[in-house]
Amino acid sequence: MTVLLFGFEPYLEYKENPSQIIVKSLDGREIAGNRIKGITLPVEYARLEALLVTSLDREKPSLAIGLGLAPGRNMITPEKIAVNYKYAVEPDNTGRVIQGEKIDYSQPDGLFAMLPVEALVEELNRRGIPASLSLSAGAFLCNNAMFLIVREARRSGFEGGFIHIPYHAEYVSRLKKDLPSLPLETIQKGIETSIEFLVNRPVPK
Repeated sequence: MTVLLFGFEPYLEYKENPSQIIVKSLDGREIAGNRIKGITLPVEYARLEALLVTSLDREKPSLAIGLGLAPGRNMITPEKIAVNYKYAVEPDNTGRVIQGEKIDYSQPDGLFAMLPVEALVEELNRRGIPASLSLSAGAFLCNNAMFLIVREARRSGFEGGFIHIPYHAEYVSRLKKDLPSLPLETIQKGIETSIEFLVNRPVPK
């Protein structure tokens, strides 16, 4: 079985994106008997959907998880819901700004993750990995990716969701700034633990 893991390229002032680092690190690995396929997504509205949907169609995963950087957070935060909305004051990597547009006019205003995110948070904390539930993935590209992952998961029958991660401490140290962060090793352990938990748990019929 394949677990498809999406991360994002660097954007804005964030010259390193821990989601991309982790996706590249785990690509080709095996966790709990599942092959990990890691793909880096562009921070571009125009290219995001086609690349993401094509990857899902090609890989036919049993589980797909999007990862994204959440500046200001100091925990791993699985997301509960994606809103059917694009809104940001910041531009994407092509300079495009969208301030109020639906992602998919045929879909509901919001889609819940197809993952037991509450139980996942409990498991991460039980293993000593700081985690909390998030009820907002924002309305920028991370939320956009989550919405598309969950939409495609519902159409095709796999499980899908999104996890936000903080800055990695190594990058913050190089910046010489006091910013919320976690060591990269801890973040990656959190993602590996998440995959292991999700693929090993009994799935309700």
